[in-house]
Amino acid sequence: MPCLDDHRKAAAEGVETFLLMPPFSFFDFIETRFGDYDSIRRIFSLARSFHAESLVLENIQPCGIVAEENEDIRQLFPAYSNTGLLRLSFWKRPISTADSISLLANDDFVGYAIVKRDTPSGDASSQWHVFEAVFPKYDHAHNCVPHPQTYHLAVDGQIFAIKGLLYCQQNGLNKACAQVAIRSLLSRILPEGDISYRRINEIAATIKPGFNPQLGLSVPQIRQIFHEVGLLFNDVDYSENGGLRKDLPYQKFAYAGLESGGGALVGFRLTGRNLQEEAKHIIPIYGHTFNKDTWAPNADISYFRIGENVGYVPSESWTSSFLGHDDNFGPNFCIPRLYIARDKVDYVMEIFRPGVCYSGVLAEALALAILYSLLPCLTGSANKWILRLIQWTNKQQVVFRAQAMTRDEYVNHLQALQDWEGNKEKTDFCTFLVNEMPRFIWLVEISTPQLFPANERKLGEIVLDATRKLNLGENFSHNDVFMFARLPGSYLFGGDIVGDNPQFTPVPSELLSHTELSRL
Repeated sequence: MPCLDDHRKAAAEGVETFLLMPPFSFFDFIETRFGDYDSIRRIFSLARSFHAESLVLENIQPCGIVAEENEDIRQLFPAYSNTGLLRLSFWKRPISTADSISLLANDDFVGYAIVKRDTPSGDASSQWHVFEAVFPKYDHAHNCVPHPQTYHLAVDGQIFAIKGLLYCQQNGLNKACAQVAIRSLLSRILPEGDISYRRINEIAATIKPGFNPQLGLSVPQIRQIFHEVGLLFNDVDYSENGGLRKDLPYQKFAYAGLESGGGALVGFRLTGRNLQEEAKHIIPIYGHTFNKDTWAPNADISYFRIGENVGYVPSESWTSSFLGHDDNFGPNFCIPRLYIARDKVDYVMEIFRPGVCYSGVLAEALALAILYSLLPCLTGSANKWILRLIQWTNKQQVVFRAQAMTRDEYVNHLQALQDWEGNKEKTDFCTFLVNEMPRFIWLVEISTPQLFPANERKLGEIVLDATRKLNLGENFSHNDVFMFARLPGSYLFGGDIVGDNPQFTPVPSELLSHTELSRL
């Protein structure tokens, strides 16, 4: 089995450098070297947006999972040949000769792409595609990308590192949109750091032996791939039950996957007058934008849900766009959250971060029930923020944001918190929590429509054990997963249930008012 990053470290068989300032034209360069490809144009546009000043182009030989892919394509197309393989890297510094590469550092690295030309049978069938590319997210505070991966690339023998989300493109030979979307997300969260297309297709073939990989994957095949690599997920196949589209909108599951750190897959049907037969597409989602000035959450509560039992305001309401790839067009697009019509979406998968056993959607529902059960314990408090919390909860104007994290990530966050008056939590109490918590938790942050968007602050959180596989039958109790709630002035730990009423044990907290949201 090849090393999964051998292709990124392949030795170069020729190095060219290009200065990108005017009159150099990306349009001329792309048309001369490649032809007309939207995905390759997008790569160069991203490089421009990151102020790249130089391009290094290297010819490399197939190795690792690229060589493996060539073998697999040849099994399907005996006359196949790999007629081009280039490694493109973009840099913030001007590089006029190959000798200047030795002066480069990771801080100069803008992004890279490995582009591949496949020729199934004769030059007339040759097609370029982006085997993979990595660019960072835009440096904007409201572009949220939890847990980007670090990739290592050799350039003229030097190893450089870049942090981002892997983009991959289908070639219509051994991989379609489903395979490349899955690899894009799995490369971020698998311990081995990537997965080959051979492995993806081998797993898919256990569900449908002899399937044609160029036609993509079915829902059972997608599920089996995640089972085999040991990742848990929550998915909805709307094509089997269209009625779920309204009650369980795909946006809620996609957003939960982003906050858990695993990402999401969204599959939809294509429409249009020229469509001859039903066609489908699937894209990976890995992040989201945050619009603190959006009108929707307040209007939804006050104008459009009058008399409805809404319960709480999900933090997803402040998301304007998802961040994702479309292998047909390129990497790192903003996809408006409500752009894909609900009735066109056939499938959504919320991918859990490794170690997490249930959905962020469920974590929010559990936290809501726990918060209501806490209210009797809060009545009579002298803390003005507790009194406000009770008021906002009763008015169903409390905001929830569920994030999956490790116990160490949570305790580091807790130790760094300061309330509005500058108070911090006691270090020895934070140490105590580390010893008592499971390895992974759901942190369900509690805020308000005023604190959350404008100040990016919260009143506290409800902490749930994320490692428990839940059985939501009649014997289920919230105490099965509830660890504690942190609210202004106190922690509330779970205890016995007397009658139908849960009991809570209060412990004082040094944090007396609102604090910053968590940032991973």
